[in-house]
Amino acid sequence: MLTNAAYLGWGWRRLLHGRGATLSEVAIESWEVSPAQETDGRPAVFPDGALDRIRGLSPWRDWQVEKALIDGATAHHHPTRAFVLTDAVIAGPYVYCGAWKERIGAEAPSHGSPALPTRQEIENAHLATTWTGADFFGNFLLDSFPLEMIPGDAETRIGAPGKPYRHEGGYRDLLGLPQPWMPGHARIRHLTVYSDFAQNPFKESRYRQLRDRLSRRLGGQVSRPGVFLARGDDGVPRRLVNEAALCETLAARGFEIVVPSRAEPEEISRKIMGARIVIAVEGSHLSHAIYSMADNGAFLVIQPPDRFAMPYKEFADRMGMRFGFVVAEPADGGFAADTDEILAMVDRLS
Repeated sequence: MLTNAAYLGWGWRRLLHGRGATLSEVAIESWEVSPAQETDGRPAVFPDGALDRIRGLSPWRDWQVEKALIDGATAHHHPTRAFVLTDAVIAGPYVYCGAWKERIGAEAPSHGSPALPTRQEIENAHLATTWTGADFFGNFLLDSFPLEMIPGDAETRIGAPGKPYRHEGGYRDLLGLPQPWMPGHARIRHLTVYSDFAQNPFKESRYRQLRDRLSRRLGGQVSRPGVFLARGDDGVPRRLVNEAALCETLAARGFEIVVPSRAEPEEISRKIMGARIVIAVEGSHLSHAIYSMADNGAFLVIQPPDRFAMPYKEFADRMGMRFGFVVAEPADGGFAADTDEILAMVDRLS
């Protein structure tokens, strides 16, 4: 059985100092890749009484943040920064450097697992995966793909495997983003790590590059009224009990009905390409639209009453898109959305 020496070293240093270290504390060099920025948001569009139906938030969200997004309050976007580490070690889903440790891949067997391969030696590399992208498909498209674009073409991108997303390979092919190297176990003499979670102008420029790549690959945008993205059986169950009736109504108004779990990325992207409105229950499957919907498009998100969240409002604000939502009502087996309310919202966002 191979011993995870990096984990043991991290634990010893943490015990010695009484705490783990921060990334900035272990870096030998750091710089600002893109500056911070403050922007005025655009208020979300929603029907009267919608906020009164909210019974709970996503466990990953905070009401103060959600309320600011609803109101279109001024947002502070942190800078993108680079940090250079020496003698960092990637072991399974973790990266270590001294007393600093960060998960960068999907959870794996416990430390010291026989699955840990022989350690490789790498001179220079750039870390191109994060735990959020490893765990959530939405973050994978929203955050991991732009992160992979920061290093120059000649640089080595490195990371750890995330969950096996069924659409990863197709989107990598469409967007020209080869998978970073996943050595499993390696010591990197000089590892560059990026703090790139903010929706700053640098992130926007990479979003626009990816949107342009996809548009050129598929022959450009063709204006269409909108699409409804069905959640299907992926992720945490969020069942819209009247989905079939809603789809029938939207289809009669010219909306394309797309079930991503039953299609490949090229087919999904072609059906969304140029859509002026994207409607879906809140969730990671909304990310299927971020590189293909119309430049001045709008999101209309059906919020489960007990799992309210607006991460795609952050993307919409950054890209100058509109964002609306309705809050569904609890129903046997899930929740139900008011079809007339949704149609009224479509008219407001059109």
